[in-house]
Amino acid sequence: MPLALAGLSSLAFGIADFVGGFVTRRAPAITVVWASQVVGLAAVAAVAPLFSADFAADATLLWGAGAGAAGSLGLVIFYHALATTRISVAAPVAAVVGMALPVLFGVIVGERPAPIAWVGMVLAIPAVVSLSASNRDSGPVGRAAWLGAIAGGAFALFGILISRTGTDSGMWPLVAARLASVVTLAAGALAWGRPLVAARVHWPLITVAALLDISGNVLFLLAVRRELLSLVAVIMSLYPAATLALARIFFGERLGGRQWLGLMLAAGAVTLIALG
Repeated sequence: MPLALAGLSSLAFGIADFVGGFVTRRAPAITVVWASQVVGLAAVAAVAPLFSADFAADATLLWGAGAGAAGSLGLVIFYHALATTRISVAAPVAAVVGMALPVLFGVIVGERPAPIAWVGMVLAIPAVVSLSASNRDSGPVGRAAWLGAIAGGAFALFGILISRTGTDSGMWPLVAARLASVVTLAAGALAWGRPLVAARVHWPLITVAALLDISGNVLFLLAVRRELLSLVAVIMSLYPAATLALARIFFGERLGGRQWLGLMLAAGAVTLIALG
């Protein structure tokens, strides 16, 4: 069940990233992300009492706030990469970095996955690397890889920090995370002279991306509270499969042989982890 939640989280993130990246082709990344965080804050605040009626202002909320600040900055960089570089490079690179760091952290704090799960985790590395393969010139690809790596590091920090929250806190850490995101991004937009409120025409797609993103966060938090962070992070890191599929359908970005190989390796990795 936890790994199924992680898989649904991966799917939600993958679709949300495609939609958010699409809107960012028409509006500043920080504007799009701020709007999505506002919608996400309203959504998670509405459902949080369903998971835990008791609201406690403790250290758990600080973990959530730190996760939110890191995640929001990562999203700005990631959406900018999706809008200005190759989706088929930026998304997988962000995924492999976002996977590797939580796995390393999990091992450091004492997590010990089953041997067959380790095989699946190792298999996931060439999977995302193969998904990153591109036949385009090195300039745009190199920029996409760097932006993806920075975004992936921020996503990894979000996952690590949010996994430290207590199970009795329900979804309130995500409320704190979204609140911190809204404040951080508002300050950044004002400092960089970017518009804070998106045009009305962009709000429908922003709302779709926001609801998918917060759903992915809720599913991730539920999964990581029931399973090892190192395993959940690997499953969640396969979200580029959905992003790439949508990029192929709507933007005509063709997948090469190595990328198809990456998809097959990803399926094998998920299977082995689930068996573990």
